[in-house]
Amino acid sequence: MKNIKLFIFGLIILFFSLVYTNEVSLYRITPSFLLPWVIYISMRLNYKVCMSYSFFFSLANELLNPQLLGFTSMLYVILSHFTNKYHESFNKDKFTTILFSLFLINFIFYSIHWIYFSFTSSDTLYLLQKTGINIVYSTLVSCMIIGLIYLADKVRINFS
Repeated sequence: MKNIKLFIFGLIILFFSLVYTNEVSLYRITPSFLLPWVIYISMRLNYKVCMSYSFFFSLANELLNPQLLGFTSMLYVILSHFTNKYHESFNKDKFTTILFSLFLINFIFYSIHWIYFSFTSSDTLYLLQKTGINIVYSTLVSCMIIGLIYLADKVRINFS
């Protein structure tokens, strides 16, 4: 039942990321709504299920929003793998630990994006500033999304 509920949450987050991304953008910086969900399922589900969900939803996101076809999907799957492997070393009950983990994951995610785009951009300083703002803003949005997913995961749904 937990797998089905998290799959439905993934569909809802995918819908919101496609429809409402421009409304939440700040100076043309749009946070990734799917990244916190991928991290959450990587901590809550077993390896095969979380990797399947991560690949499926990241591929669906890429097909509906094809700026970097395949690149972001690869990053989601890699971050899902490392989060699933190494999340046990963190105490998940403390908010500061969750905030630091989300900051670190967003830092890795957007740093790889910065490296990729720095090869094609002529103004790398502007790109670096934009990446720094994106890391902070995406971490805050990720904390809110993780909190909403955590609260929604605690709700009991029965189909009878």
